[in-house]
Amino acid sequence: MSSTIEEKAKRYSAGWKVVKEWVLLLLLLGLVLLCSLLMPKFRTTNNIMNILRQASFTAIIAMGEFFVILIGQMDMSISAIVGMASIFFAGLVVKLGMPVWIGILVVLAIGVVIGIINGALVVYGKMPSFIATLVVMNIVRGFIFLYSKGLPISGLPEGFNFLGSGYVGIVPFPVILMFSIALVLYILTTHTSIGRSFFAVGGNLEASRLSGINVEFVSVLAFVFSAALTVVGALGLTAKTLAGNVTLGDELLFDVMTIVVLGGTSLTGGRGRIFGVVIGALFLQVISNAMILMSINTYWQWVVKGVILIVVVLIDSNTNRDVVTTVAKKAEPVKAAAE
Repeated sequence: MSSTIEEKAKRYSAGWKVVKEWVLLLLLLGLVLLCSLLMPKFRTTNNIMNILRQASFTAIIAMGEFFVILIGQMDMSISAIVGMASIFFAGLVVKLGMPVWIGILVVLAIGVVIGIINGALVVYGKMPSFIATLVVMNIVRGFIFLYSKGLPISGLPEGFNFLGSGYVGIVPFPVILMFSIALVLYILTTHTSIGRSFFAVGGNLEASRLSGINVEFVSVLAFVFSAALTVVGALGLTAKTLAGNVTLGDELLFDVMTIVVLGGTSLTGGRGRIFGVVIGALFLQVISNAMILMSINTYWQWVVKGVILIVVVLIDSNTNRDVVTTVAKKAEPVKAAAE
């Protein structure tokens, strides 16, 4: 009987997930249409491409956070990882004279190690992910400030700028990179057993363990994905200015969390889609761009983003509660008859 109830709950939850994704996409299209009608500057090709480019690297970082939230955890260390990748990469290339591709591999390796540490503290150390990743964030931030003394490192090769500001035809390269990564991760999460394991672990940890899933490996892998994709996003942001900066990611954490939840990923884990993250990033960037074009104070963007996050989290939490309540009510007559 309980398994039947759980199956019904999953069907209700899955149905709501699809509806929410379509609603967000329709809201995005409606917002773009409204802004285009009200602001002629908004609908220019340059501005549209600018919105896509500005959203790209934040979306890539959010795709990494997506995996951690999908298993019901949270990674607070991404802002420090962004600073680490930016300043260490610049230091390796500018100060030590390493080729760009070797510098990229080195900081990616460091990011993977940080992800493994995060995952190990949570999975094997039994620490709450919020605390574990917050501690790692402070440790990483301490190291990068000791290394750089808080000063940026400029002088990266001009060719590296292509990663952050290059074009392929009329399309910015960061946009191509964002959709390419999203496509790969979409295939991973929908067509592979390891990808589906993230949803299983986030939906029901014990059931996943009993079904033979290596929940420890999957959980650590989620943190590794988060750190690795954060490094990719950080390198792209660094390429825009051709300078490493320890404070590059200081304001990214809130935006990333908002994007992931706005994209339909449940904070309780088990629900979400990778392209929902992309849509969430574009939605947030359209709002920011429109407010800039209307000459609205930047601080109001913080207020608007905060309100959006509150609304989305309230919807998500109440939806989960409504799903459980609805299924329970439907199950009551059956349960009574069985008794």
